[in-house]
Amino acid sequence: MQERSTLVKNEEESFEMESVDRIIWSHKKDTGPVVVIFAGIHGNEVAGIHASRRLARSLSENTDLLNGSIYMISGNLKALREGVRYLDRDLNRLWGEVSNGALENESNDLDSPELKEADELLATLNEVVNEHRFVTQDLKFIDLHTTSAESCAFILFNDTLENRKSASYFPVPQILGIEETIHGTLLSYINDLGYPAIGFEAGKHEAKSSVDRMEAFLWLYLHHTQVYTLKLREVHYYEKMMHGDSEIEDSYYEISYHHYVDDASQFKMKEGFLNFDPVYKGDLLANEKGEPIYAPKSGLIFMPLYQSKGNDGFFILRGRSAFWLELSSKLRGSFINNYLHLLPGVEKEQDRVFTVDLKVAKFLVKEIFHLMGYRVIRKDPHTLLCYKR
Repeated sequence: MQERSTLVKNEEESFEMESVDRIIWSHKKDTGPVVVIFAGIHGNEVAGIHASRRLARSLSENTDLLNGSIYMISGNLKALREGVRYLDRDLNRLWGEVSNGALENESNDLDSPELKEADELLATLNEVVNEHRFVTQDLKFIDLHTTSAESCAFILFNDTLENRKSASYFPVPQILGIEETIHGTLLSYINDLGYPAIGFEAGKHEAKSSVDRMEAFLWLYLHHTQVYTLKLREVHYYEKMMHGDSEIEDSYYEISYHHYVDDASQFKMKEGFLNFDPVYKGDLLANEKGEPIYAPKSGLIFMPLYQSKGNDGFFILRGRSAFWLELSSKLRGSFINNYLHLLPGVEKEQDRVFTVDLKVAKFLVKEIFHLMGYRVIRKDPHTLLCYKR
């Protein structure tokens, strides 16, 4: 089944990255939802650029069918042109500094290429938000990525109820609470502005299937946000394209371990791992600085590092039940939030922010605060910082 012209894949995908502009394509309406798509935040992840251009070609011929506004924005232009993840710093790890005013500091001359990119992206983001925020609060954001390992498609999101709702429409695995282990992401920055934002990982960097899955995701996202209405057979077609022949359970997962790498050139992942492969405590996973790295716990391997740049060596996932998610949805707005400071080892720092002394509170600390809708960050070896999402 060939839907529309979106599967014409050769001509538009042969373009050089030098031709990429900050705004890939946009269409503004005075009414309806607003969808903002980021692609190429990492310069070696070009599938999002290709998929956005495919989508734009089709939408430009059907703008009368659009019920809202769409903005497709490219990320790290300099890195895209050179075909590398980043030049100086990871553009998807510095948004915490942006929140803290790094781009407003007059002593900072933005000598980092990625800080300059962040400055331009922020200006574009603010322009889009300011264009629509007095008309509608229905602004939604998505960030498109691929991985260095073979993988099925999956969705990443900070665990807010609005993000859960956005992600729930898609037949792929969903990874909760990525912000607790990867700091300074663009998604977290947008969530902190008060808008829903989810990430879509389509598969391996170079795989043609990654572009197909990404395009399918974009069509379905526009459909579920009511920006563009698909026929039922089209919905099924794109869902099948997203899921492919993956045998990975369409379920919820969370990160139970994160192996951070200081220098990727000193890190060598054992060959052959795919996303969601099972691993067991004690398995040899990698070598770093000449020393073997063993799995500290059992679970599912996630985003193993098979590229020369990056600080995330690998993650280990564990499953989360639908019952747990339903329970947390009910508890997040409950009166119990008013009594968290009475738990052993818990102190209230300020409104919606708690610290936890792990020498006193030893059991189920993260689980309890997750249920109540808190982001849990390790402040030091004995202290957790918990703040309301």
